[in-house]
Amino acid sequence: MTDLKRSLGVLDGLAMVVGIMVGSGIFRTPGLVAQQLGRPWLTFVAWLLGGALAFLGALVFAELATRHPRAGGKYVYAREAFGPKAGFVVGWVEGLAIYTAAIAAFGVVTGEFVGRIAGWPVGLTRWIGVGAVALFIGINLVGVASGRWVQNVVTAAKVLALGGVVVMGFAAGDGAGWSGALPTAPTGTALFAALAVAFQSVIWSYYGYVDAAKIAEEVIEPERSLPRVFLIGIALVTALYLLLNAAFLHVLPFEQIAASELVAGDVAAVIVGPGAGSMIAILALLVVLASLNGNIFVTPRVIFGLAREGLGPRALAQVNAGGTPWAAMVLVGGVSMVLAATGTFAQLLSLAIVLILVIDGVAVASLFRLRARRPEAPFRTPLYPFTPALFIVIYAVLLGGTTAAQPKLAGLAVLVLALAFALSFLCDPAAPRNQSIPPR
Repeated sequence: MTDLKRSLGVLDGLAMVVGIMVGSGIFRTPGLVAQQLGRPWLTFVAWLLGGALAFLGALVFAELATRHPRAGGKYVYAREAFGPKAGFVVGWVEGLAIYTAAIAAFGVVTGEFVGRIAGWPVGLTRWIGVGAVALFIGINLVGVASGRWVQNVVTAAKVLALGGVVVMGFAAGDGAGWSGALPTAPTGTALFAALAVAFQSVIWSYYGYVDAAKIAEEVIEPERSLPRVFLIGIALVTALYLLLNAAFLHVLPFEQIAASELVAGDVAAVIVGPGAGSMIAILALLVVLASLNGNIFVTPRVIFGLAREGLGPRALAQVNAGGTPWAAMVLVGGVSMVLAATGTFAQLLSLAIVLILVIDGVAVASLFRLRARRPEAPFRTPLYPFTPALFIVIYAVLLGGTTAAQPKLAGLAVLVLALAFALSFLCDPAAPRNQSIPPR
């Protein structure tokens, strides 16, 4: 079997998207953003702008996904707009570089939180992370139903728990973090590079809304459901992130936020006492597990789609009785476990974000060509062509700033893209594509 069944509703899609977006980022990155920007108001504005940028992207991807509700998402749009080689590069870089790095990063953080809760030595944490990746690969190999059930439960639990953190923060804080600035706060032209680097963390924390496109082939009534999943998901996460960051600033001095690797834990320690560390670590673990499971659920759909359409080994297009693309999932899991065993959170985050800036830019650019060929669509991006053009310009500026600030990282990303392009010549552009779409 090489087709996927339409069995996911709007709530399933929201659980997947919100569960993936609200992950380790909101625990690990607020301190990084504050440290880079050095001013509380600028830090809060960065989170607000991150939500606005994600909303622009969601408008564009909602149209792309309803135009081509196929498994895999971005590579489908690139292939339709620019040809098989573009689809090959976008798909394989996303499926085996960006998202395996994301899964590995979530695995690493899972290991850190489990180690912190259990009091185990640091040397064990990455191996715990490898085991966590293997566990969720196993759950999702059973079938779509088991992966979906886990996602719905952990996403609902973590949103409720994070809402509790917001309430406690505003009830107990005194606004300590809204004033002051770091001595190292960037000024002048240095502010541009600092914003670009800080936005790596912001984009990482908001990223995940595009993953609804990967499961488009499994969503019931995609022309109606997918726009709701994209836009409601972004609205929920943006509101939650702004409330959380405001709560952090309401409780902790800004200098402490900028120095913290787990801001939520420090906030809880102030409110509840030192014993709150374990409680927050458990909450953080719950948050990360939802992102880990969500990424493991959606990523193999990219590899599956590539293989089914002649842009990868046909063996990777196999689907088991539970509706899971099992061969692609085994490949994604194997690569992710290797990365989790060898990389660090910061390294994996940085490489994934640089590649995202390129790959998402190509995917959004495909809308111009697709619109020119066929203006009609079930959902049309408002303010076209301004919306996709603004998105691309912002990503280009961020990529330029990141390249200036981290040239070695940019060079590594170029190497990954060049390798994928070279490998694209091994695919057969004339290979027959399976055009059947499961009934709605």
